[in-house]
Amino acid sequence: MSAADVRRAYDRLAPSYDEDFTASLIAGLQRAAFWRLVAAEFQEGRHVLDLGCGTGEDAVRLARQGCTVDGIDVSPAMIEAARERIALEGVGDQVDLRALPIERLEDLPPERYDGVISNFGPINCVRDLEPLARTLGVRVRPGGVAALSVMSRTCLWETLLYPLTVWAHRASRTSSADYEESRVAGEESYTVTYPSLRSIAQTFEPEFLMESAPGIGVFLPPTYLEPFAQRFPRLIGWLARLDQAVAGAPLFRSLADHRLVILRRRED
Repeated sequence: MSAADVRRAYDRLAPSYDEDFTASLIAGLQRAAFWRLVAAEFQEGRHVLDLGCGTGEDAVRLARQGCTVDGIDVSPAMIEAARERIALEGVGDQVDLRALPIERLEDLPPERYDGVISNFGPINCVRDLEPLARTLGVRVRPGGVAALSVMSRTCLWETLLYPLTVWAHRASRTSSADYEESRVAGEESYTVTYPSLRSIAQTFEPEFLMESAPGIGVFLPPTYLEPFAQRFPRLIGWLARLDQAVAGAPLFRSLADHRLVILRRRED
């Protein structure tokens, strides 16, 4: 896997990304779940780093809350779309965007951040998290939070829909600390990793303490089932409320589409 592979894939997705994903019912509900869990950490006046900012949806939200945001994304096309969104929303003075892979975070100007977010799995596109952990250990202020939404190794919906193939597939995932698989975006392919929670916690030590890892998308289906969601919006709304009730429960959170890994920067 290389950042160039991920860049090509997301450059291809960028023109229709908001229509296909950001505006979808499921993605909207999953994003709402993310912010319901972490919004209190990102209050007015905070300086926040958005890793894998995509088309800028979360950066705009942070800016509206009175935060200053630095956003990076591996895809120049995504950054261009994000800049257009930022301009339309009138928050350009609060948001600075750069086309930069997470693997090169150290190339940013030497800022210190009150918090970090990463939504919908950009971290899964980084094979080696140790350089990221070291850099954030320097860049995040003591007491600050890194809220990283990571694609899970298991998913209840996939297990129910594909019981035999997914059983074998997921069993192979749990056999090692990290598992990789290839994904396709149009004609481009790239690799994603599924780090275990233990692996993430160990990688971010000693600078960060993992406080919690609630699930996002336990009963709520994965975003690729959006056609189903559009047919049954009332059911999807009910499933989202059910998700909210069980997000922190150990058994259920392990079956979620994403895990929201909340890491607290230790005091120096």
